[in-house]
Amino acid sequence: MTDYTYTLSPPSTDVNENIRLGYRTPRSILLPPYLAMNPYFVTLMDAIDAVFEPLVDQKTEILGNLRNMWVTNPALENNQIANSEMIPFEGWSQPEREILVKQVNMLGMKLQSAGILTNDNYQAISRWVGEYWFGKGTSSFIDFMNYCLSASLNFEQLWTEDYVTFYPTGDDRIGTLLWEGGTWYPTPNVSITATGGLQNLDPQTLTTFFYEIANYNIVLQDIAITFDIPISTEVGGTNAPIVALGMFMLQAIPISNLYSFGADSPPVTNAEEVPTAAYTNTPGATNLSTTFMLGAPTSWLQDTQNRLFPLYDTPQQSATQSPDVTTALCGGPPVAGITNAIYGPVQWQAVPSGTYSNGRVPVFSTVPVAKTAALNEAPTSIVGFTSYILVNPTGFAEFVPGSGLLSPYWMAS
Repeated sequence: MTDYTYTLSPPSTDVNENIRLGYRTPRSILLPPYLAMNPYFVTLMDAIDAVFEPLVDQKTEILGNLRNMWVTNPALENNQIANSEMIPFEGWSQPEREILVKQVNMLGMKLQSAGILTNDNYQAISRWVGEYWFGKGTSSFIDFMNYCLSASLNFEQLWTEDYVTFYPTGDDRIGTLLWEGGTWYPTPNVSITATGGLQNLDPQTLTTFFYEIANYNIVLQDIAITFDIPISTEVGGTNAPIVALGMFMLQAIPISNLYSFGADSPPVTNAEEVPTAAYTNTPGATNLSTTFMLGAPTSWLQDTQNRLFPLYDTPQQSATQSPDVTTALCGGPPVAGITNAIYGPVQWQAVPSGTYSNGRVPVFSTVPVAKTAALNEAPTSIVGFTSYILVNPTGFAEFVPGSGLLSPYWMAS
C-alpha cells in the first residue's frame, strides 16, 4: 500500500495543489506507446513506483521541505478544502525534533535550553523567529514568548532609588524622578506576571527561555502569577477572601489562602555594618554567636490589617553559615537610634488552611526582648536568603489567633 495516489487525472489544474493532496503521476507515463500497451511493462512501472516511493520519492520531498515551516499533508489539505476552517496547530505536519532544532539554529537562534522546549515550541519559533529579529530590542519579545510557549505573560519595567527595592512603572511609591531633582530612576529589571497561572510551563523553563530570547540588557527580577477567581455562595457575589498562589524569586512556591500572598517587602536599606542589637528570647545569654538571624524570607504575607509577616519555604527554614553577613537591612526605622535584628531560635507555624503549603511563619512562645551584643557575639548564621537581614519589626503578634505564638510583623506602606 502506498501513501500517494497515482493517477493521470488529478482533481486540480494546480500542480502544487495536487502534490499537497497526495496525487502523483505514475512513472508508466514515461513508457513509449508500444510498451504502454503491454500490461507487463505497466505493472513493472507501478512496482517501481511502489518501491521508489518510501525509499527515494518521499525522502527527496523531505529534503526539499527542510526550509519549509508550513509542511502540509493530504489529510490536512482535504479537510481544509471540505470545511474551509482554520487549521489547528497540531494539524500541520511536523518533522523530527532534530530537524526542528537545526531549523531554528539555521535561522540564527541557537538555544542553550534546547531540552526544555517541546516540539510544538520549536515549530512555533522556526516559523516566526525571522519576523522576530526585526522587532528585537522592543517590547515585542514578550509577545513572541507568549506565542512560542502558549502562555499569557505580561511584563512591567521596575524603578528604584537604591537598586535594592523595586517598584513597577506607575506605582505610587515611586518618588521624584532623577531628572527632576529626585533619586528614582528606571532600571533594566522587569517583573513578569502570568495571568491565570503558568499552565504547562514551570518557572525554570520560563526563566531560561526568557534569557535566551529577551533583549540582552533585561534582567528578570521576579515572576508572579495571578488569578481572577469569583468565589460566591449566593447569587450576586461576595467579597470573601480569595485563594491565592504566589511565586517569588528562585522558584520557591508556597501556597496559602485567606491572606494576600506575594506582598511587597518592607523597605530595604544599606547600612555600614551588621547590627549587634537584636530581639531574642534568651536575653540572659552571654554569647549569641551560636544562634542565627532571620534573613530574607521566601515571600511576604499581608493580612487584612495590612500587617506583613515573613514566610519561609522548607529549604529556607534551616540556618546556613554566612561569614560575610550582608549589611542590607529590611524593616522599619531605628528605634531610639538603635537597629535591632531578630535572633532565633524560632518555631515554625503553618499558614491557616494552607494544607498544601510548605511555607511557615517564624514564631516565638513569648515576646522577644531587645538585647545588645558585642560584635564578636553576633551570629553569622542566617535563616532564609542572605540578600538582607530583617530588622526593627513594628511588633510581635499572633499570626494564628488564639495560638499563643507570636510572629514579628511590619506594617505595609
